[in-house]
This record gives sequence, structure tokens and C-alpha cells, in this order.
Amino acid sequence: MSRLDIRIAHPDDRLNLIDLQRRASLAAEEGEMRQRLLDEPGLIDLDEEMLANNEVVVAQIGDRIVGFATIVAHDGNDAELEGLFVEPTHWRQGIGTALLHAIEREAAAWGASRLHVLANARAMPFYEAMGFVRVGERKTPLGPVAPLLAKPVVPR
Repeated sequence: MSRLDIRIAHPDDRLNLIDLQRRASLAAEEGEMRQRLLDEPGLIDLDEEMLANNEVVVAQIGDRIVGFATIVAHDGNDAELEGLFVEPTHWRQGIGTALLHAIEREAAAWGASRLHVLANARAMPFYEAMGFVRVGERKTPLGPVAPLLAKPVVPR
């Protein structure tokens, strides 16, 4: 793999990030949820305000975006990894790990003490390997209930 660069997303990345999220989501989902994503393409979007607020981190190889992650303020002194998406052709190459580390650094800079994430079944082993533990469950924006995971934010 060529050199992986991590940077804050630019507003003009938005459409590329939406397309990447769609490819990653369709590759990861199956059954009813996958069909819903196919039937309702508008379900996948990226809030322009997140881009304006520097809440989106991009992984890039050369001039190609291969992944991104989003972070938002959460209850109290916490932050939430709202999404992490890697181009399916680049899965299992360390890109998700690099993005998560960038999000952890951002959360630490915000002064967050914990980082939360809602995980789908396919992503659970990754998050558990990265130190997240299950703390409950919560309804996802698309409807189903998913495990809610958290881990302490440790400045790197």
C-alpha cells in the first residue's frame, strides 16, 4: 500500500464521501437493511455542517480518498464516533485503525473523556479489538437497535 495520509475533510469532498459511504454500507449490510439502502439512496448523506465544523477526517492514498470517519460532541464530556467507512477494496489494510486513532486524537483535543460508537455486527470485532466495550444499546438513525460501545479517551 502506498503512503496513507490522514487529513481534515474539505467541503468539496462531500459527494465523494457520500459515494464511498454508500459503497461501504452496501458491502457491509445484508437483507432488509441492504435493500432499504438500495431503495432509498437518500438515506446516505453527509451533513455539510460536519464538514464546516472539521468533524470529518479523511484517509487518502495519493489523490484517492479510501476512508473517512466522523466525530461529534456527545453527552457531557464525551464524543461519539458517528461513522467510520473504508472503501471495501481497502478493508483490512489498517485504514480503519488509522482513522480511529485520528478520531481519538481529535476527541482528546476536545477534552473528551470517553468515545462512544454504535456498532453493527460486522464491525463489533474491530471495535472490541480497539478497546471498546459494550455499555448498552441504542436505536440507530436508520431504525434498528445496535450495541453502544465506549472506551476511555487517552491522549496520544
